[in-house]
Amino acid sequence: MISLFGVKMQPNQNEEVKIIRLFGVEMAPNKKEGMKMEPPKEQETKRPERRRSAIKKTRTSSPPLPPAPLPSPLLQTIHDMEGKDQVFITRKILEWSDTDAGQNRFFIPKNEVLWEVLSEEERRQVEGGGGVEVMVVDPKGGKHDMRLKKWVSLNMIVLNSGWRKLVEGNDLKAELDCVELWSFRADSKLCFALNVKRQVQ
Repeated sequence: MISLFGVKMQPNQNEEVKIIRLFGVEMAPNKKEGMKMEPPKEQETKRPERRRSAIKKTRTSSPPLPPAPLPSPLLQTIHDMEGKDQVFITRKILEWSDTDAGQNRFFIPKNEVLWEVLSEEERRQVEGGGGVEVMVVDPKGGKHDMRLKKWVSLNMIVLNSGWRKLVEGNDLKAELDCVELWSFRADSKLCFALNVKRQVQ
């Protein structure tokens, strides 16, 4: 016997038993147990498998460019001075302040290489503000007496004293000329070699 909404219904045993669906629930009468409710079958949903890309993302960084070969006049001057222990220090594009006649100085970006080529005494002199007397060789092979010192107020390392003469003699241009600075020793004296590459406009 089936009770539905309070009404009792007797299924005919000669008739084929039918399954009743009510509110999404299937109910089939059972001779012994009465009405048997069968929950709806849930359809299994398969999530699409994510395929891992065979291409691995890699971070690449361009290595720094090697310094340009030094011009012959500069090399000849270093040879005549019996220069040795050449070390590449840094590279920078000249700023307007580097070519300003009123400032008469070349700002050297801070780097560990420069500090390593200095002796302990030279470091003390540079840090103290008095500086160290050095020789700077320009691309034409000309020699210039300068001073390597620290501007304490701005915390900057500079080459000054004879810098303006070098700028004028080599027609250096701000934002066009890329300067490569080398250090070397001549009879233990600290020296620098300056190579210049003009950028294409």
